[in-house]
Amino acid sequence: MQIEFEELLTVDALETLRSVAFKVWPQTFASILSQDQIDYMMEMMYAPQVLAKELAEGMHFEILRINNEPSGYIAYSAYPKEPGKAKLHKVYLLPVFHSLGIGQQMLDHAREQCKKLGFDAILLTVNKHNERAIKAYKRNGFITTAAVKVPIGQGFFMDDYIMEKAL
Repeated sequence: MQIEFEELLTVDALETLRSVAFKVWPQTFASILSQDQIDYMMEMMYAPQVLAKELAEGMHFEILRINNEPSGYIAYSAYPKEPGKAKLHKVYLLPVFHSLGIGQQMLDHAREQCKKLGFDAILLTVNKHNERAIKAYKRNGFITTAAVKVPIGQGFFMDDYIMEKAL
């Protein structure tokens, strides 16, 4: 299997990320969130204008290609609330590639990129019911630092753990 990461540097390139997101994100959360919340969050997080704004504000988006096919993505940026820390916003992989060590490679890559950018820690939020992801993050040395329930509009909440790891 040939695995490559490609940073997406233009608004047009973000369409590749959107196409993978629409395959993987709803499936990831189908057993955790209602379909209405999934639909709402997809628009909230993956609308072209949202991604374009995040790119302009300095978020790094990378597509993961397996045998040259877009198969996953990561996104990370500085965490403005805590200087020196990066936030890993997105780590998603098509389910057909789960349990092959590729998710591990994605986390390793994100960690290395954040180190290169000068960050000394990386944090993320994970849905409290996403047990598979929580196990993976713990296995990679992330520790839970807080539990949060954040309203996101239309009566929906993000019910998450905040996890962090020193780089």
